[in-house]
Amino acid sequence: MSFLSDMALNQSEIEVVCGALEEWCEETRTTLDSDDGRDAATVMLGLYKTGHGTKGSILQAMRRVNGE
Repeated sequence: MSFLSDMALNQSEIEVVCGALEEWCEETRTTLDSDDGRDAATVMLGLYKTGHGTKGSILQAMRRVNGE
C-alpha cells in the first residue's frame, strides 16, 4: 500500500479530524494556520489513523500528549 492511499480519508473521516482540530485550536487559542496548528493537525491525523476514531477520542489523546 502506498503512503498516499494510507493517508487518504473519506468525507466523514475528514469531518471527525477537522472537528477535533477546530475544537483543540479554540481551547488552546491556537491559530490553525500556524506552526502549532499544523503540528496539531499532523498529530491528530496520526491519532485517527492509529485507532482514535472519534472527535472525543482524538481530543482526549491530544490532552494526554500535552500533559493535561
